[in-house]
Amino acid sequence: MTIAITITLAATLTIWFSSYADAATVALDEVIAIVNNEAITRSEYQTRYKRKQLETDQGLEQIPEQIDFDILELLIDERIQAQAAQAAGISIGRAEIENAMANMAAQNNLSQQQLITELETQGISAIQFLRSIKEQRLIQRLVDISVNARVSVSEQEIDYHLQAHKELYMPNISYEISHLYVSTSGKSAAEIERESENVNHIHQGLLQGQSFSSAVRDFSDGENQEEGGYAGWRKENQLPELFLAALRQTPIGGVTEIMKSVNGFHIIKLHAKEGDTKIVTQQRLRHILVQPQRSNLTDREAIDLLNDVANKIRQGSDFEQFARLLSDDAATASRGGALGWTNPGDTAPAFEQAALSLPLNQLSDPVRSRFGYHLIEVLDRRERDISRDIARNSAQRELFKRKAEERYQNWFGRLREGAYIEYVANN
Repeated sequence: MTIAITITLAATLTIWFSSYADAATVALDEVIAIVNNEAITRSEYQTRYKRKQLETDQGLEQIPEQIDFDILELLIDERIQAQAAQAAGISIGRAEIENAMANMAAQNNLSQQQLITELETQGISAIQFLRSIKEQRLIQRLVDISVNARVSVSEQEIDYHLQAHKELYMPNISYEISHLYVSTSGKSAAEIERESENVNHIHQGLLQGQSFSSAVRDFSDGENQEEGGYAGWRKENQLPELFLAALRQTPIGGVTEIMKSVNGFHIIKLHAKEGDTKIVTQQRLRHILVQPQRSNLTDREAIDLLNDVANKIRQGSDFEQFARLLSDDAATASRGGALGWTNPGDTAPAFEQAALSLPLNQLSDPVRSRFGYHLIEVLDRRERDISRDIARNSAQRELFKRKAEERYQNWFGRLREGAYIEYVANN
């Protein structure tokens, strides 16, 4: 039985960001390549191999002894870019690394602690893995500055592209869903059998009318537990075939059969389904956001502050003035809290549901979302077919991707030509 060394993410980051981290984590290691004056070691190669597995949902399988040349080349290319990023003075903060680690764990249906434990079990240093993530973020920041920021797509280019590719006007079927997920990762056969029985019991309750949101909050290991597992609108190409096969057989308002994947059990509730057109209720909103941690307030103090502000606005004080003075949403505070016209899914689920329940021109009580506490006012509502907007956005993304890829290849080609690369490994 292998005993995994577990490290909390916070502790790992504390060690990594300390002044002595690099010296403390250097160990004798086989050099397999040299990029400029920097060695690439076998352990770094193994860490990059594992990250690729996680990024492509392959699971954490054992690394072959024979070096995969494609992975090595990828690592060399990334090292060249990371060196360029550091030379340009680009830096990455602790919070960004922690968020990236959390997202990668969630993408693989693991907690952060489970991910670190899995890595440690397979001989991958958690600190080195975090350094690998940092390198990835450095590269992305460099590419954003050197490539993406210099790419633009005109409205005329979008028009021409849509005329040549009319299929973009035919959106895929989309599903509005909530997701209940019970993990079986790392569990024994007996434990998985017990989880199967529990999921069957949950499913029977849902078929008999029990609340899906409550079931998610009570039993799910997935994301958005506080929002009842709400995942919003997803196009067919954004969902795995396992889910699609079940959703196609599920009536609106119903729940799917239990689905078994490599990592656990899944049940999905289908709220709505749309195809050829996308008719939505748009809301023109404004809000005031207070983030307790940013304002150095307790939750109770934030709520009391917003209640006081709401009373003053209801008595005739100016909403926009309070938004400019108090709101922690920097993007809207300067506009008096105006969010403009929003589509379903543009705002956090709790925020959106609260707005939908409000009469026009009536101020809400404080509403909690994952961003903090809000006062919300709905200024107008309208029904609109946004199929054309979806098509134009799709065309813009496609054109941007093409232009950015061409610019990137030219930019990186010059960067690599100027680099010294030496292959040391024999295998």
